[in-house]
Amino acid sequence: MADDPKKKGRDRSRVSNQEHEVAYIVKTAKVTRQKALQAIREAGPSREKVMDYLAKK
Repeated sequence: MADDPKKKGRDRSRVSNQEHEVAYIVKTAKVTRQKALQAIREAGPSREKVMDYLAKK
């Protein structure tokens, strides 16, 4: 995963616990930070799976 949030590439479909990525999930899914972190832990590193997980909850 790129350390610089301005760099986009093949890691774009992945998500980690880095603050800028958690903030993106919180903003786009309109959930709390805690729920975003839980979704990342339970759904795995795929951004699509995380968003699907949050949509089902």
